[in-house]
Amino acid sequence: MPDRDTSVSFDFYGLSLALRCADRGIVEGIRRDFSYFEKPSDIAQVNIEVADEKPDYSCLPNLTASIYTLDYVCYYTKEDVFSDYHGKALRVFNSKRKNYRIYSENADLRHEISYLTVLAAVGEFLDSKHIHRVHALGINRNDKAILILLPEKGGKTTLALRLLRSGQVKLLSEDSPLITRRGEVLPFPLRLGILPGGEGDIPRKYLHPVNYMRVGTKLLVDVDYYADKISPPCRPGIILLGERALGCEAKIEPAGRLSASKGFIKNAVIGLGLHQGMEYLLGRNTWETFSKSGLAFSRLNNSVKILRRSKVYRYVMGHDIERNHQVLLDFLQKLDL
Repeated sequence: MPDRDTSVSFDFYGLSLALRCADRGIVEGIRRDFSYFEKPSDIAQVNIEVADEKPDYSCLPNLTASIYTLDYVCYYTKEDVFSDYHGKALRVFNSKRKNYRIYSENADLRHEISYLTVLAAVGEFLDSKHIHRVHALGINRNDKAILILLPEKGGKTTLALRLLRSGQVKLLSEDSPLITRRGEVLPFPLRLGILPGGEGDIPRKYLHPVNYMRVGTKLLVDVDYYADKISPPCRPGIILLGERALGCEAKIEPAGRLSASKGFIKNAVIGLGLHQGMEYLLGRNTWETFSKSGLAFSRLNNSVKILRRSKVYRYVMGHDIERNHQVLLDFLQKLDL
């Protein structure tokens, strides 16, 4: 068996994935990120190797960039995809062997790129199996899924922690529950990211600080903190469409499925807010990009099945965070599913 200190393996709904790194801190960080899915294995379909090394650009082919993002630039050969993080890190993906290699001298960057690489690989695999992520907070009450589609920086994590403490729900995912073409909602629990100062009474043993490229320092809350509150797969029941209000008003009221359809197109079909890897979505050329239309149809099909089986409400949130939370708790208490 591989050395547990320098490697970790997972099973994500049928995808076996392994990560190896001599830096034990990186291995332990990724293990904690995805602990719900950890499963020892000698064989993996996807392998990620992480090196504490400065990228050596002198030995790379002289390629022209194909994709530009805020965080990295992509270059292609027939089999390899090179993602250059502006000289601070390099990720090389061999599409034939399903092997990633990540190079960086920055430990925080190694962890973040490793985490995002796992998410991108898992997302691509799940898409191929017609299981799709929704950018939403997913909870389970009375064996029915409640998907809360919140605006960007809408406070999904704070709300998830508040709901878990209430004891009224179980958690499917704080960020990306999964929807199937059978109309089920599957759990996808990961570590929760909160701003320093927002940890409340969470024991220190469950907390770990990390520094991200864009958002700076966050505290990650281990899955073990809420392991007994993770939901099993369940059927859809409610969709809440989060909206911001300028004042302090907070309310939940019935809404139409057309509004929910727009929300699902943005948060599931397009997948805004989900890490998918632009090199995966756009492909190497126009033909590969066009071929993703089948993926869009599959995501839409799953979304429609969830919508047809759910009641839809508007969840208006103002600047009084406590009132926002209390309105939702009151709604859940009165809910007849």
